[in-house]
Amino acid sequence: MGGKHIWKAKYNGVNYQSQSALRINFTYQGKQRFEKIKCDPNQEKSWQIAAEAVYDIKREIRDGTFDYKRWFPESKKAQKYAPSGGAFLKDYLLYANEVRLAGIPKLNKTPLAQATYVTNIRTIKRVLTPAFGNICVDEINADDVYKWADHYGKKVQSSTLANILSPLKVSLDIAVLEGKIKDNPLKGITVYGLPKTNKLDKHDPFNKEEIKALLSYGDEFSNYLRFAIFTGLRPSEQIALTWQDYSETMKTIRVDKGFSDDDYEVSDLKTPAAYRVIHLSPTAIYALDCQKKHTRPQNAEIFVNPYTKEMWTGSTPIRQRFRLLCKHVGIRYRKPYQTRHTYATINLSVGENPAFISQQMGHTDVGFTLKTYASYIPNKSNAGWKADTAFTDLDTKTQKLLEFVKKD
Repeated sequence: MGGKHIWKAKYNGVNYQSQSALRINFTYQGKQRFEKIKCDPNQEKSWQIAAEAVYDIKREIRDGTFDYKRWFPESKKAQKYAPSGGAFLKDYLLYANEVRLAGIPKLNKTPLAQATYVTNIRTIKRVLTPAFGNICVDEINADDVYKWADHYGKKVQSSTLANILSPLKVSLDIAVLEGKIKDNPLKGITVYGLPKTNKLDKHDPFNKEEIKALLSYGDEFSNYLRFAIFTGLRPSEQIALTWQDYSETMKTIRVDKGFSDDDYEVSDLKTPAAYRVIHLSPTAIYALDCQKKHTRPQNAEIFVNPYTKEMWTGSTPIRQRFRLLCKHVGIRYRKPYQTRHTYATINLSVGENPAFISQQMGHTDVGFTLKTYASYIPNKSNAGWKADTAFTDLDTKTQKLLEFVKKD
């Protein structure tokens, strides 16, 4: 105990705190700060280490690289300060995601959808923090990312790698904007993973016989499936629908929210195109008419879990119920999301306007719809002939041809 008085005079900025800690002090942002360092105060080595910490902290403050949370992660004072360029990425990534939530006009970033915000947190904690968490914001470089991608890209596609790195790249853009680093070292870099698979392999729609089998069961879940197959809604969108969204007069339903599997609550949709008004077919309206007796009196969600009589709690219970139904009616199980692909394929196969289908499904543009479902669009042998019947300048010698086109 007596030794502490000798060493106190020897090491500036260091004082005795308790039997198990020393206290250091420094000036940060115009205020005197005191923090404790757990150690054995009766050892001079502890005083030396504490003094070196004070020296390093003051140097980082002068250089503008001091990060309070990196030095004192358990300190309540650390929460008052935004991470600096010297922060560990495990802290700065989460901070940047919070900043990103409200949108960043200077970076042309709109506010994050809640689902994307939650997905980013999961990506940061599961992938980015283990890979880059202990690297400082002002120390990461492109080689760090290339090295990681060479290993991680052996099991995922290039598009997945890009999605994973997106929160990291945006966080460094924010660091540049806040003056914490001069340039974003990851700007413009491209990483490569596995080749992109044929997306059509993921489309496994139900055929006519399977649709009839699924809808023949006649229970409340059949109403859900009938509406899904004849509207093309995403499951997350459909379970969030309320009776207030349905216009019986206009025969439309408004889609402006979705249920997130990540945070188990209704949230905003991911893209502007997803916000839409869907025109309902007679079959879809019939599904709602059948569902009225089950949920209309509550005037809340249209489709609920038939067992609990409460809102579906995500995709898992729907898949479980759907798996049992497929087994009961004797058809091969596919994920319930295939009802969306079924809607697209059955409508395009009978000649519905692709632009109309694209709008109904909430696609960004019709080009995406055509590219995704091109193989389901019929290619008639007389395609491009119909204008001849109305605008041809040929004489009656071609009448047989025109009659053929009309007959078709």
